[in-house]
Amino acid sequence: GTCVIFEANVDYYTRFEGEARLDAMAPTAQQRADAIAITEFADVVIASSRHLAGVCAEFNSHSAWVPDNVDLRLRPAQAQGTPVRDGRLQVWWSGMAAKLFEFLAAEEAFLAVADHIHLRLVTDDLEHAKSRWPVEVRERLEQFLTRVPHTLHRFRDIAGLLAFYAEGGVIVSPRFLDTPYNFSHTEWKITLGMACELPAIASPVPSYLDAAERSNAGAVTICRSNEEWHSALSSWLDNPARLRESGRAALDAVRQHYETGVVARQHAACLSETLARA
Repeated sequence: GTCVIFEANVDYYTRFEGEARLDAMAPTAQQRADAIAITEFADVVIASSRHLAGVCAEFNSHSAWVPDNVDLRLRPAQAQGTPVRDGRLQVWWSGMAAKLFEFLAAEEAFLAVADHIHLRLVTDDLEHAKSRWPVEVRERLEQFLTRVPHTLHRFRDIAGLLAFYAEGGVIVSPRFLDTPYNFSHTEWKITLGMACELPAIASPVPSYLDAAERSNAGAVTICRSNEEWHSALSSWLDNPARLRESGRAALDAVRQHYETGVVARQHAACLSETLARA
């Protein structure tokens, strides 16, 4: 006698027979069966990316996309402090340390500009994460971090993360696109940085493509090859004024499409439609 609403944020549905670089990125048969059962039973499924909503729609026609929200109240008043310091572009990334191997998707590009960038990694326990990678992945990433200047920052909370981002630079999200897990990934990893006026450079994950389509003035640069990654990273070094302009466009995109109030209204509309149909 009640409405059942299922919020899906991981693709547990698509079978993956390959070898995942991280075990957690390959759903088990039981997880898939459970996800399908819940999805079929629900009155509505709210998916956190457009791509995932399409996957869910195969099992429930009442599937909707509502993106992750960005609470701009947590954003520092001043952002885009010093994008280039001592001749090095500040390049931000945040996520679980276990997923740092994603940098290997654009490894050649980052190594090529290593003398001109500084990676700022906001994450958790890197030493513990290393134990979860195959040996060859661990060795490549250790060599990568040896050659690319970087600083590790401990993730505490979203407000603290946004305070880091407000120091200025760009936000990056390289991703391997050979797993269903990454295809359904949301845009949140880049929109949090965009909220602090960091232009984004990212792999062609569907949600990142959506963010790029919703943005102006180079707020999101999509890179499909190491050559494009190299070009994108280099371009910001050569034109700091353009970097600031694109940073403002990034914030505008968040305000228009991903800010908490905007997303809340999408949630409310979805729930109202579901209740009307019940």
